[in-house]
Amino acid sequence: MSEIKNALVFLLLQRKGGETTAKVIEQLLIRPYNSNQMADALNVSYNTAAYHLRLMQKNKLIERKNSDYGTYYVATESLLKEKDSFEEIKKLL
Repeated sequence: MSEIKNALVFLLLQRKGGETTAKVIEQLLIRPYNSNQMADALNVSYNTAAYHLRLMQKNKLIERKNSDYGTYYVATESLLKEKDSFEEIKKLL
């Protein structure tokens, strides 16, 4: 199993916050978000959104990018390649 698949299984199925993490991934597969935008999109607190983004960054599912307007997060190429695996794992939630 690939490193990304292992991370997806851990983050989605073996943790209490797996459903929220899945929602974050769904959003980031559409477009980049910053922490405030993610919190608004998911109707969660800023701290919750920031926590999930940091956790996903630590597990190499997303990357943090900087621009003139602030920091935002994007899905890594590895996650994009494993999009089908994500969809399969998400069904198990």
